[in-house]
Amino acid sequence: MDARHQNLITMERANEIQISYKNNGSANPLKITDASSANTIIMDSWDRNTIELFETFKVVYLNNCNTVKGICTISTGGISGTIVDIRLIFATALKTLSTAIILTHNHPSGVVIPSQADIQLTQKIVKAGELLDIKVLDHIIVTPHGSFYSFANEGRI
Repeated sequence: MDARHQNLITMERANEIQISYKNNGSANPLKITDASSANTIIMDSWDRNTIELFETFKVVYLNNCNTVKGICTISTGGISGTIVDIRLIFATALKTLSTAIILTHNHPSGVVIPSQADIQLTQKIVKAGELLDIKVLDHIIVTPHGSFYSFANEGRI
């Protein structure tokens, strides 16, 4: 076998894609019933040592019964912002066979009011979700002091 042919075989193996998701089968699955229960679950997942230091964007992935499949950190940024790649949000949703998501990020400043960038990003993610039939139930902004803002409660989703 010549070197060129061997190289083609190696390239074919390098392009393999594998998708997997493992449910640990928790005896007490977490269920979201409203923004308050979502906030409790979200805050339990946050590192209290960093919530005041930098902005982090996470997504809660849910099944048809609004049971939490998992929470994934999408990005971590600076004091006043973080870059969110929508493709990563939905790649994870598709991989986990999630039917709904809840977006969340923190405001280290303690101000819960969404910025114009927060509003635009939320609208963009909602539109992407509609194309994939994945419902965006809420976008919750959390603060270091426990207060939160729910886009759903304010009629913005």
